Amino acid sequence: PDCDTPPLISLQLQQYASKYAFGYRIRDFHTGNDFGHKQNRDLHGVTRGQYHILLPDGRIQNVIYHADDTGFHADVSFEGATKH
Repeated sequence: PDCDTPPLISLQLQQYASKYAFGYRIRDFHTGNDFGHKQNRDLHGVTRGQYHILLPDGRIQNVIYHADDTGFHADVSFEGATKH
């Protein structure tokens, strides 16, 4: 072998997804706060979740999402009528 040739090094990286789940909800009638969030990730690394928040105009914004190797994908919807 040629002494000037660097040694061949094989490096393999393995990514292990961690499975988890969490959720919470805050509903405070005194302050008017109302929001919550649920999320989980499976062993394939796909994260799914949803959250909601009471907006200042009285509507509730809902977001259902997932994130995978193609990116973050969200569906946003609103409930209720605008209050002024």
